Amino acid sequence: MYGLIDCNNFFVSCERVFNPQLNGKPVVVLSNNDGCVIARSNEAKVLGIPMGCPAFQIANHTNPANVIQLSARHIVYRDLSHRVMSILAREVENLQIYSVDEAFFTLPYEDVERNHQLLARLVTTIRQHVGIPVSAGFAPSHTLAKVAAHVAKKDPRITDGVYWLVRPQAIEIILKRIPVGDIWGIGRRLEASLQQQGVFTAAQFVQLPSSQVRARYSVMVERTQRELMGIDCQVVNPVTIAHKSVMNSRTFGQLITAREDLQDAITHFAQRTARQLRHEASVAGSIMVYVRGDRFRQDVPFYANSCQLRLPTPANDDVTLVHHALMALRHIYRNNRTYRKAGVMALDISNCHNIQLNVFDTTDHSKLRRLMASIDNINDHYGSQSVKLAPTLLRGNWAPHQTHLQQGSHTLHFYTGMANSNS
Repeated sequence: MYGLIDCNNFFVSCERVFNPQLNGKPVVVLSNNDGCVIARSNEAKVLGIPMGCPAFQIANHTNPANVIQLSARHIVYRDLSHRVMSILAREVENLQIYSVDEAFFTLPYEDVERNHQLLARLVTTIRQHVGIPVSAGFAPSHTLAKVAAHVAKKDPRITDGVYWLVRPQAIEIILKRIPVGDIWGIGRRLEASLQQQGVFTAAQFVQLPSSQVRARYSVMVERTQRELMGIDCQVVNPVTIAHKSVMNSRTFGQLITAREDLQDAITHFAQRTARQLRHEASVAGSIMVYVRGDRFRQDVPFYANSCQLRLPTPANDDVTLVHHALMALRHIYRNNRTYRKAGVMALDISNCHNIQLNVFDTTDHSKLRRLMASIDNINDHYGSQSVKLAPTLLRGNWAPHQTHLQQGSHTLHFYTGMANSNS
C-alpha cells in the first residue's frame, strides 16, 4: 500500500503561514520577474484565473484589485518544504520525495483503518507544526494514491484530509469521475489523441486493451493504465539523487552594466551553489560562470560568454567558490556590454568524503568545514540569508522584478578576507 502527502496550494499556503491575513482571500503567486501565475488559492480559482496566466491578463478574468498578487519567494518555499518532509521522514517508511510539495511512502499496516488513522495524524501534525494544509491518499499503486489525494483535496465532504482507494467498486466509481487529462502522466497531446478514440474518463482508459495502448503509445502509458488497475509498476525517482552539476542562475529584472552589480549577483549565486553542495554532501572540482545579454533588444549589442576554472582542491565552502567565481567573472566581463542574465555552475561533483587533496594547496579545509557548519546552523535557525559573505552587497539592481514581494527577515553580514572582490 502506498501513501501520498500533497500540500494544498503550496506556494500560497507558505505565504499565508507568514501572513495569516491572506486566509480566505483570493491570492496568486507570480513567477520570476512577476511574469505569470504559478500558484492560486481556492478563492482565486473561483474567480476563473487559470494556471500560467500572464500577470497582465488577470484583468481579463477579474478586477486585479480583487486579487492579491505576490512575488515568489522560492527560498522560503524550500525551507517549509524541508520541514514538511522532515516530519514525514520521522513517521513513515521508504519516503520518496516526488516534488517540493509531494511525497510518496509505503504504509506499514495491512488494515485500512490503521493506515487511515496514521495519515490523518500526519495531516494534523504537519498543519500544527508547519502551518501548511495537506491532503493525503493511499492505494495499492502510486497513481491511484495520487488520484485518492486529489479526491481528498477536492471533495468538501472529506473533513480529515484523507481518502483511500482500495475496494474495486470504489475505484471504478472514482475513475468514472476523473477526466483522462487529469491522470498522472497523461499530457495534453496524449489526452487529445485519447479523446479522438472516444476516451474521456480514466475508467474508459482502463478498459482499453493493454496491447493496443502499448502499440499505439508506449510502455510508459501502458504502465499508467496498469497503475489505475491497482497493479503497482511506477518508479518514483527521489530528489536526493546526486547531481552531475549544480547551477544557480537568474534573469535580472533590468539590464545591468556595472561590474559591482554583476559581482554581487555572482557572489549570491556561488553561495547558493555552495550551500546546495553541502546539503548533498558533495564537492565541486571546477566552477563555471556565464553571462548573457538580451538577444531581443535591438538598441544594444548582444554579448554572451562563459569561463570555467578548476579548483585547486574540490570544495563546497562559500569562500572558495565565491573567490573562483569572481575570478572567472573577471575573464569575461566587458565594460561596454549590457547583461540580462548570469549564473554559476558547479561541475566535476564528487562525494565530500572522497576528496583528492592537493599537496600545493595551503588552505585549511578542516577549518573551513567547521566554519561553514556553524554558518549553516545559524541560517537554518534564523533564515537562509541571515549570514552571508560581505561581497554580497544586495544592491538590488540585478534582482528580479518583484513588485509584490512580502517583507522578509533582516540579515546579518559575515565579514571575511573576501570583502575585497579583487583579492
